[in-house]
Amino acid sequence: MNRNELHPDLNREFIEDLGSGVEQVDHAKCQNMWFVVPPSPPRNLPGGLSLKAVTEASAIIAAQPNIADATELDRLVSYLFLRKEAVESSRMEGTLSTIDQVLTPGEVFDDWKAKSEGASVRGYAHALDEELKRETSEGLAIFTVDLASRLHKEIMARDPKFRGIPGKVRENPADIVYILGKTQRLEESVYNPTPPRHVRRCLEQIMNWLRDVDFVRMGDAGMGIPLVVRMAIGHSHFEAVHPFSDGNGRVGRMLLSLQMACHGKVPVYLSGFIEEEKPAYGLALQEAQKKLNYAPIVEFFAEALVASAREARNTQEQIENLSPTWMARGKFRKGSTAARALSWLLIHPIFTAKQLQEHFSVSPQAAHIAVELLQAKKIVRERTGFERNRVFAAEEVIALLSRRFGSPPEVALEGALDLMAKAAIPD
Repeated sequence: MNRNELHPDLNREFIEDLGSGVEQVDHAKCQNMWFVVPPSPPRNLPGGLSLKAVTEASAIIAAQPNIADATELDRLVSYLFLRKEAVESSRMEGTLSTIDQVLTPGEVFDDWKAKSEGASVRGYAHALDEELKRETSEGLAIFTVDLASRLHKEIMARDPKFRGIPGKVRENPADIVYILGKTQRLEESVYNPTPPRHVRRCLEQIMNWLRDVDFVRMGDAGMGIPLVVRMAIGHSHFEAVHPFSDGNGRVGRMLLSLQMACHGKVPVYLSGFIEEEKPAYGLALQEAQKKLNYAPIVEFFAEALVASAREARNTQEQIENLSPTWMARGKFRKGSTAARALSWLLIHPIFTAKQLQEHFSVSPQAAHIAVELLQAKKIVRERTGFERNRVFAAEEVIALLSRRFGSPPEVALEGALDLMAKAAIPD
């Protein structure tokens, strides 16, 4: 990392009274390297921001459903999108999992508690689910160092590539991290996050900033820093501190969702856009971390909110249309188990016949008949090829959720329909 790229408040040796700067560490591998101790996040609106971008993003957040008034459809879509977020956020860090794995019933997995990439992503979804519930009772008070540790533990305890202690903040002198560039050479690192002895203090500063009720209310009232700007700044500072040896990106993106939820809104999930625009995200992050120039990262997050909300809206419209489309396709008798299952399939797109039987309190034979009808009408497909313990999937739901960010949903639906047509059993 080139010290000359740093803002003057960072390109100076750290002393306690200044609160920020660079510092060397006592580690043979890192001789002549400088590590950044960032300042506290700013409490005044930074200069140079695009008013148009901030206004558009703020309008997107305002238009999101209120959590307290969310409809059944809003809750359904949020359930699915949260799991899509878990997959996309994890994929950015090299965890190769799919939406199928995070939506597959837990009892199908013998290794639910074992380490695997799929288990790590399911841990991500479970952790975010739980903290969103906690937010409804605790509000901004959830933003603590313990929250960051809980989120990290849920994800990384099941990650087969993680070698540290899940949930442990970097405090040991040996817990040094650096972000390497294309050359992978230490002396050409892109950024050197906070030295271990400062990590907890810096993380506490960020969490105090996120949960400051008066500060947040002033921003929401238009007399301080708006939510989209707080999201961008808070995220850049969290990633600058890099409080854990690995998994920081995933935790940082979970905090974005929780910030929106604490604003009272159903979150707009951003990882799909960030993954698609990863180079631009990295450059904007460097501007904030190295030069304390927040304009690029704010503009990036504003664009992410606008594009992600549009993507979510397109997907939601398609999901909303699936049940009536299936009903027309299948010509099911009203009140039949197959007809009753159509709405249920949206939130359980991967299921077993036993699950369907238990949910609708029908006999095994009735469940078997319903599943055969759903297969014949190209609504679900049997995936395992087994005679017993078979798993079925509503492939159109999976295709909508797993398609690449920005790609046409109609194309995904056509592909899913072709897949089911090849596997459909005859009427």
